[in-house]
Amino acid sequence: MKKLLSIFILFLLIVSCDPCEDCDTVSFEPTVSLVFINQDSIENLNDSLAVFAFNDSALSANTDSLTTLRDSLEIVENSIANGGSLNEEKMNLEQWISERQIDSTLYADLDQDADSLTSIFNQTKSTINTGLIQLDKIEILGTGTEFTYEDSAEVWSIPLSFDETFNQYEITIKGISDIIELDYETFQEVDEKRNVLIRAKNIEVISFTNNVIDSVLTNCEETCQDGEATFTIYF
Repeated sequence: MKKLLSIFILFLLIVSCDPCEDCDTVSFEPTVSLVFINQDSIENLNDSLAVFAFNDSALSANTDSLTTLRDSLEIVENSIANGGSLNEEKMNLEQWISERQIDSTLYADLDQDADSLTSIFNQTKSTINTGLIQLDKIEILGTGTEFTYEDSAEVWSIPLSFDETFNQYEITIKGISDIIELDYETFQEVDEKRNVLIRAKNIEVISFTNNVIDSVLTNCEETCQDGEATFTIYF
Protein backbone atom coordinates (compact mmCIF):
# COMPACT_ATOMS: atom_id res chain seq x y z
CA MET A 1 0.00 0.00 0.00
CA LYS A 2 2.85 2.39 0.84
CA LYS A 3 4.43 1.68 -2.55
CA LEU A 4 1.14 2.36 -4.36
CA LEU A 5 0.71 5.62 -2.45
CA SER A 6 4.18 6.80 -3.48
CA ILE A 7 3.44 6.06 -7.16
CA PHE A 8 0.13 7.94 -6.92
CA ILE A 9 1.80 11.01 -5.38
CA LEU A 10 4.48 10.96 -8.10
CA PHE A 11 1.74 10.77 -10.77
CA LEU A 12 -0.02 13.80 -9.27
CA LEU A 13 3.21 15.77 -9.32
CA ILE A 14 3.79 14.95 -12.98
CA VAL A 15 0.29 15.83 -14.23
CA SER A 16 0.15 19.02 -12.16
CA CYS A 17 3.36 20.38 -13.74
CA ASP A 18 3.20 22.26 -17.05
CA PRO A 19 6.08 20.61 -18.93
CA CYS A 20 6.50 23.66 -21.21
CA GLU A 21 6.15 26.36 -18.58
CA ASP A 22 9.89 26.71 -18.11
CA CYS A 23 10.94 25.38 -21.50
CA ASP A 24 12.80 27.55 -24.03
CA THR A 25 11.91 27.40 -27.74
CA VAL A 26 14.72 28.11 -30.18
CA SER A 27 13.60 30.26 -33.09
CA PHE A 28 15.67 31.50 -36.04
CA GLU A 29 14.03 34.46 -37.79
CA PRO A 30 16.62 37.05 -38.88
CA THR A 31 15.83 38.88 -42.12
CA VAL A 32 17.09 41.86 -44.07
CA SER A 33 15.18 44.10 -46.45
CA LEU A 34 16.13 44.76 -50.06
CA VAL A 35 14.99 47.74 -52.13
CA PHE A 36 15.67 47.90 -55.88
CA ILE A 37 16.07 51.21 -57.74
CA ASN A 38 16.26 51.20 -61.55
CA GLN A 39 18.85 53.96 -61.80
CA ASP A 40 19.43 53.47 -65.54
CA SER A 41 15.78 54.21 -66.27
CA ILE A 42 15.90 57.33 -64.10
CA GLU A 43 18.93 58.62 -66.02
CA ASN A 44 17.15 58.01 -69.34
CA LEU A 45 14.13 59.92 -68.07
CA ASN A 46 16.36 62.79 -66.96
CA ASP A 47 17.89 62.94 -70.45
CA SER A 48 14.41 63.12 -71.99
CA LEU A 49 13.37 65.86 -69.59
CA ALA A 50 16.47 67.85 -70.55
CA VAL A 51 15.41 67.64 -74.22
CA PHE A 52 11.96 68.96 -73.34
CA ALA A 53 13.53 71.82 -71.41
CA PHE A 54 15.55 72.69 -74.54
CA ASN A 55 12.38 72.67 -76.62
CA ASP A 56 10.76 75.06 -74.15
CA SER A 57 13.73 77.41 -74.62
CA ALA A 58 13.43 77.12 -78.40
CA LEU A 59 9.73 77.95 -78.21
CA SER A 60 10.45 81.00 -76.08
CA ALA A 61 13.15 82.22 -78.48
CA ASN A 62 10.86 81.67 -81.48
CA THR A 63 8.03 83.60 -79.82
CA ASP A 64 10.36 86.53 -79.08
CA SER A 65 11.58 86.54 -82.67
CA LEU A 66 8.02 86.53 -84.00
CA THR A 67 7.13 89.49 -81.76
CA THR A 68 10.14 91.44 -83.07
CA LEU A 69 9.16 90.77 -86.68
CA ARG A 70 5.60 91.92 -86.08
CA ASP A 71 6.89 95.13 -84.51
CA SER A 72 9.12 95.69 -87.58
CA LEU A 73 6.19 95.07 -89.91
CA GLU A 74 4.15 97.67 -88.06
CA ILE A 75 6.95 100.20 -88.49
CA VAL A 76 7.17 99.46 -92.23
CA GLU A 77 3.39 99.70 -92.67
CA ASN A 78 3.37 103.09 -90.89
CA SER A 79 6.20 104.27 -93.13
CA ILE A 80 4.30 103.23 -96.28
CA ALA A 81 1.15 104.91 -95.00
CA ASN A 82 3.18 108.13 -94.64
CA GLY A 83 4.41 107.98 -98.22
CA GLY A 84 7.52 105.88 -97.81
CA SER A 85 8.52 103.24 -100.40
CA LEU A 86 9.08 100.08 -98.38
CA ASN A 87 6.83 97.65 -100.21
CA GLU A 88 9.63 95.15 -100.78
CA GLU A 89 10.63 95.23 -97.13
CA LYS A 90 7.00 94.72 -96.16
CA MET A 91 6.71 91.66 -98.40
CA ASN A 92 9.86 90.16 -96.95
CA LEU A 93 8.68 90.75 -93.40
CA GLU A 94 5.27 89.25 -94.11
CA GLN A 95 6.97 86.16 -95.54
CA TRP A 96 9.20 85.85 -92.48
CA ILE A 97 6.23 86.24 -90.14
CA SER A 98 4.27 83.63 -92.07
CA GLU A 99 7.16 81.18 -91.76
CA ARG A 100 7.62 81.97 -88.08
CA GLN A 101 3.91 81.49 -87.42
CA ILE A 102 4.17 77.98 -88.83
CA ASP A 103 7.18 77.29 -86.63
CA SER A 104 5.39 78.76 -83.64
CA THR A 105 2.41 76.45 -84.16
CA LEU A 106 4.69 73.45 -84.39
CA TYR A 107 6.58 74.49 -81.28
CA ALA A 108 3.33 75.12 -79.40
CA ASP A 109 2.13 71.61 -80.21
CA LEU A 110 5.49 70.20 -79.19
CA ASP A 111 5.42 72.22 -75.97
CA GLN A 112 1.99 70.86 -75.07
CA ASP A 113 3.16 67.30 -75.75
CA ALA A 114 6.33 67.95 -73.76
CA ASP A 115 4.31 69.13 -70.75
CA SER A 116 2.21 65.96 -70.84
CA LEU A 117 5.23 63.70 -71.22
CA THR A 118 7.11 65.59 -68.51
CA SER A 119 4.26 64.92 -66.09
CA ILE A 120 4.20 61.24 -67.04
CA PHE A 121 7.99 60.93 -66.77
CA ASN A 122 8.03 62.58 -63.34
CA GLN A 123 5.34 60.19 -62.14
CA THR A 124 7.39 57.30 -63.51
CA LYS A 125 10.52 58.57 -61.72
CA SER A 126 8.55 58.80 -58.49
CA THR A 127 7.37 55.20 -58.90
CA ILE A 128 10.90 53.97 -59.66
CA ASN A 129 12.24 55.77 -56.58
CA THR A 130 9.79 53.89 -54.35
CA GLY A 131 11.52 50.66 -55.40
CA LEU A 132 8.40 49.12 -56.93
CA ILE A 133 9.64 46.27 -59.10
CA GLN A 134 8.89 42.72 -60.19
CA LEU A 135 11.57 40.16 -59.32
CA ASP A 136 11.83 36.77 -60.99
CA LYS A 137 13.33 34.97 -58.00
CA ILE A 138 15.80 35.04 -55.11
CA GLU A 139 17.79 31.88 -54.36
CA ILE A 140 19.95 31.22 -51.30
CA LEU A 141 22.89 29.45 -52.89
CA GLY A 142 24.10 26.29 -51.20
CA THR A 143 20.80 25.59 -49.46
CA GLY A 144 18.48 24.92 -52.38
CA THR A 145 16.07 27.52 -50.98
CA GLU A 146 14.38 29.48 -53.76
CA PHE A 147 11.73 32.18 -53.63
CA THR A 148 9.71 33.01 -56.76
CA TYR A 149 7.35 35.95 -57.08
CA GLU A 150 4.26 36.83 -59.10
CA ASP A 151 3.57 40.35 -57.79
CA SER A 152 5.51 43.57 -57.64
CA ALA A 153 6.69 45.01 -54.34
CA GLU A 154 8.64 47.98 -52.99
CA VAL A 155 10.53 46.10 -50.25
CA TRP A 156 11.73 42.50 -50.37
CA SER A 157 12.46 40.65 -47.14
CA ILE A 158 14.96 37.79 -47.33
CA PRO A 159 15.96 35.38 -44.55
CA LEU A 160 19.54 35.03 -43.41
CA SER A 161 20.87 31.50 -43.44
CA PHE A 162 21.56 29.87 -40.05
CA ASP A 163 24.73 28.38 -41.50
CA GLU A 164 26.93 31.37 -42.22
CA THR A 165 28.80 29.41 -44.91
CA PHE A 166 25.68 29.81 -47.07
CA ASN A 167 25.45 33.56 -47.38
CA GLN A 168 25.23 34.08 -51.15
CA TYR A 169 21.99 35.15 -52.78
CA GLU A 170 21.27 34.94 -56.49
CA ILE A 171 18.82 37.64 -57.52
CA THR A 172 17.16 37.41 -60.94
CA ILE A 173 15.57 40.46 -62.57
CA LYS A 174 14.03 40.12 -66.05
CA GLY A 175 15.95 36.91 -66.66
CA ILE A 176 19.35 38.33 -65.71
CA SER A 177 20.98 37.18 -62.46
CA ASP A 178 23.45 38.72 -60.04
CA ILE A 179 24.97 37.22 -56.89
CA ILE A 180 25.17 39.19 -53.64
CA GLU A 181 27.33 37.90 -50.79
CA LEU A 182 26.50 38.91 -47.22
CA ASP A 183 28.62 38.69 -44.12
CA TYR A 184 27.13 38.74 -40.60
CA GLU A 185 27.42 37.37 -37.07
CA THR A 186 24.71 35.37 -35.33
CA PHE A 187 23.88 35.71 -31.63
CA GLN A 188 21.20 34.53 -29.20
CA GLU A 189 18.56 36.67 -27.57
CA VAL A 190 15.80 35.68 -25.12
CA ASP A 191 12.42 37.41 -25.59
CA GLU A 192 9.75 38.15 -23.01
CA LYS A 193 8.25 34.67 -23.49
CA ARG A 194 11.62 33.05 -22.77
CA ASN A 195 12.01 31.97 -26.38
CA VAL A 196 15.60 31.84 -27.54
CA LEU A 197 15.92 33.82 -30.77
CA ILE A 198 18.83 33.48 -33.15
CA ARG A 199 19.62 37.00 -34.38
CA ALA A 200 22.16 38.51 -36.78
CA LYS A 201 24.30 41.63 -36.50
CA ASN A 202 27.12 43.40 -38.34
CA ILE A 203 25.39 42.56 -41.61
CA GLU A 204 27.16 43.87 -44.69
CA VAL A 205 27.38 43.23 -48.41
CA ILE A 206 30.94 42.14 -49.09
CA SER A 207 30.63 41.48 -52.83
CA PHE A 208 28.22 41.47 -55.76
CA THR A 209 28.38 40.79 -59.48
CA ASN A 210 27.64 43.48 -62.07
CA ASN A 211 25.41 41.87 -64.66
CA VAL A 212 22.54 44.14 -63.64
CA ILE A 213 23.58 45.65 -60.31
CA ASP A 214 25.54 48.92 -60.35
CA SER A 215 25.89 49.59 -56.63
CA VAL A 216 24.52 48.68 -53.19
CA LEU A 217 23.96 51.11 -50.31
CA THR A 218 22.74 50.51 -46.76
CA ASN A 219 20.70 52.54 -44.29
CA CYS A 220 22.91 51.45 -41.37
CA GLU A 221 24.97 54.18 -39.74
CA GLU A 222 26.80 51.84 -37.39
CA THR A 223 25.83 48.21 -36.71
CA CYS A 224 23.48 46.56 -39.19
CA GLN A 225 21.09 44.25 -37.36
CA ASP A 226 18.40 41.93 -38.69
CA GLY A 227 14.91 43.40 -38.87
CA GLU A 228 16.40 46.89 -39.17
CA ALA A 229 18.92 46.66 -42.00
CA THR A 230 17.84 47.72 -45.50
CA PHE A 231 20.09 47.41 -48.54
CA THR A 232 19.23 49.55 -51.57
CA ILE A 233 20.33 47.96 -54.82
CA TYR A 234 20.80 50.24 -57.83
CA PHE A 235 20.70 48.67 -61.27
